[in-house]
Amino acid sequence: MTRLLLPLSLLLGSALLLGWLGLAFNAVTLLLLLLLGLACWLLLQHSRHLQRQTSFLLKALANQDVSFRLPQQPELQALWQQVQQQLMQSRQQAEARAQYLNALLTQLEVAVLEFDQHNVLQQANPAAERLLGSPLLEQARQGLSEDSPGSLPLLWQKLQQPQALQQGELLWQSEGGQDRLAFSLVQSQLLGQPRKLMTLQSIQQQLLAQEVRAYQQLTRILTHEIANSINPMVSLAQSSLALLPAPDSVLDAERHADLQLASSTIARRGEHLSQFIAAFKTLSTPVQAELSAVSLADSLARVQRLLQQQLAGIELCTVLPAELPPLWLDPALLEQVLINLLKNAAEALQDISKPPMKPRIECRAHYQHPHWLLDIIDNGPGITATAAEQLFVPFFTTKASGSGIGLSLARALMQAQGGELRYLPRPEGACFRLRLS
Repeated sequence: MTRLLLPLSLLLGSALLLGWLGLAFNAVTLLLLLLLGLACWLLLQHSRHLQRQTSFLLKALANQDVSFRLPQQPELQALWQQVQQQLMQSRQQAEARAQYLNALLTQLEVAVLEFDQHNVLQQANPAAERLLGSPLLEQARQGLSEDSPGSLPLLWQKLQQPQALQQGELLWQSEGGQDRLAFSLVQSQLLGQPRKLMTLQSIQQQLLAQEVRAYQQLTRILTHEIANSINPMVSLAQSSLALLPAPDSVLDAERHADLQLASSTIARRGEHLSQFIAAFKTLSTPVQAELSAVSLADSLARVQRLLQQQLAGIELCTVLPAELPPLWLDPALLEQVLINLLKNAAEALQDISKPPMKPRIECRAHYQHPHWLLDIIDNGPGITATAAEQLFVPFFTTKASGSGIGLSLARALMQAQGGELRYLPRPEGACFRLRLS
């Protein structure tokens, strides 16, 4: 204020003197004009000073600079300190929210991807890398198109749609086979720029688990109802055998023999059906896994020794990487699955035991982010496309003496351990893949 009072006083005094003197004396007039000019110059300097301070203040606000001070203006300095405190609180709250959202996105098992208006990936959380893999994410950061590699054109097609909200399923092809993904796409604006937020989640395991539960429930119902009919039938047949009179007492010898054969056949077949149903009950019993650190190499070696007789004459090739770590599995359930798959492979190779083709089974483990996989491959006649669609359906079998529960049970055992069993089509032979972790 003092800077402003001085030029105002000079200006006012000069004006009064000029009016009183009436410009009578030239020297005095010149002096007053000089004072008037000085007052104007001081006002101009003060105005420029205020402009500079205002500019500095606005820049400090724009840059959130809390170090700016107004030492010569205590009232404004007090207001500025309040603004500084609010700025600091807003910054801390924004940083806390950003850290919380980042931690939340990092821990989510759902893949979250953000695209701009040109379908270029801007951000992705770790779950997206686990689900899609680094190569596909790098390609997405270059921009998606209908010519993108792999299954990325499926995402591009969804991003091209104008709807603000989309939800559905995608059949996703990867090196590990086919997967089913649930997706959700929201299109909105971020700071005036179009943004597309997509979430992806694999539901293949949930669908398989639901399918297994449905088969287990169906098996429980069927075995219960059939057993309720067979057991009385077997009991009556056995009682009839015991109540048969001696030959030629009521019936002649030939009819007596026919009746005895019929009753014994009913009893014998009923017992076989009872045993058959008892075997199927294993499919309807939920499996409880006891997980521990398991060496895959040791498990394979034990199973191969156990099946030494069945695998005789077959070339066994086991390829395991040196850096393969212990895997968190149930050793007993894992070995049961391996026994089933190796026996199936050995049976498929029975027809090619003659030269020039030598029967061969390969067990190959490899890492495919984020899982360890084990492929069991044989060079047998393979599996037809029609049969491949029903491989894991209970009671379905391509063998004359098969029960049709082996692969269904093996898949249930893998799911109980948090893994997966799937069939991979091949030009020759067959390949079953275990996802171990």
